[in-house]
Amino acid sequence: MVDIPSPTGGEIDMARYVVDRLARAGIDSELQLVDEGRPNAVGHLSGSGDGFNLLFTGHMDTSYSGTEDYLTGDGFKAKAVERDGWIWGLGSMNMKSGLAGALVAVEAIARAGIRLKGDISFAGVVGEIEKAPIEEFQGVEYSGYGAGSKHLVTHGVTADFAILAEPTGLRICTANMGYIWLRISVSGTVAHSAFRRQSGHINAIQLMTDLQADLADWIENYEASHQFMGERANVTIAAIRGGDPWRLARNPYDCHLYLDIRTVPGQSTEAVKRDLKRCLQRFATRTGTPEPKISVYVTDPPMLISEDLPVVGALAHAQKAIMGDRPPSIIRRPGADGTHFTRYDVPCAVFGPAGRMHPDYAGQTMHAVGEHVSLDDVLTSAQVYLAMALHLCDQTAPDSDLGGS
Repeated sequence: MVDIPSPTGGEIDMARYVVDRLARAGIDSELQLVDEGRPNAVGHLSGSGDGFNLLFTGHMDTSYSGTEDYLTGDGFKAKAVERDGWIWGLGSMNMKSGLAGALVAVEAIARAGIRLKGDISFAGVVGEIEKAPIEEFQGVEYSGYGAGSKHLVTHGVTADFAILAEPTGLRICTANMGYIWLRISVSGTVAHSAFRRQSGHINAIQLMTDLQADLADWIENYEASHQFMGERANVTIAAIRGGDPWRLARNPYDCHLYLDIRTVPGQSTEAVKRDLKRCLQRFATRTGTPEPKISVYVTDPPMLISEDLPVVGALAHAQKAIMGDRPPSIIRRPGADGTHFTRYDVPCAVFGPAGRMHPDYAGQTMHAVGEHVSLDDVLTSAQVYLAMALHLCDQTAPDSDLGGS
């Protein structure tokens, strides 16, 4: 899988590979078109019809293309390298190892001829990576943040529960942070740079620099006020744009600051916007300038499912049987498609093999040293997926609603 390049917008070869694997195992499979030349890979293994239906899912797109000049090393290339029981390569962590583990588990059930009470579905989806089209950055290569999963669940592929094979270090995840991407804009005056000292000139870049001091105070208070399961919400000043580098003879007439805001269960986008707006209003009053404008272009709410759901119970039972222990559940910080399934009444637990660092790189991050995964962890994940599917999907589902999250 790592050897098949699948950047966001270019997932079709990976989708064809998954569908071919499913078909060879005797599983009904199809390519579900999301955009032109960009399909989800979907398979179904039918049960007898009276048990819990389960969906295994994960994204096929990778965090990078593998051609970026600023990324070096085996972990950033679409070519798998095996060293001492670890696979290095683009997508090995996020999240082809999880997809592989789930795919092997579903194949094992199909090839063994086991017919459970409930259906088992598998879906490799496009467009999950945290990317979004804005300004001149348009096209399918920027169409992430759940594009494939939202299409999947609104076009007939549903279940009682879902297992998302995202990296969790073999921990059960029952919560996920939400996120807000927004742009804050300030305006300056159109003028020649040679006349900067004349009265009435407002330099938008300098104004934004002043605003960042106010935002630093707001961020500190925001992060201290919102926490869940031991994790704090956080804000990152992720990008800034202002002025015209091709024409420095002009005073910067606009400047834009871009924030990545992470939210925890219990928060809402609208409450965050109101709180931030109050900060911007105070800045406008203090400086005697127009209130900076907010433009929100990505939102996903936080996810939280109950520990009492059958999917969590079956996953915990399998984890303890295979691994000998069931550590406490965790909340994930990066964005994930579990939110979309849960919001569409498919409660989604997250459990995957990747996320554990190679011992030689303890204390560092995957995005710094490159993606890698332990093959032993991939095997363990496949065993847990198999055990939990056999347990959950052979239970008789109640006639009444399950109560969602």
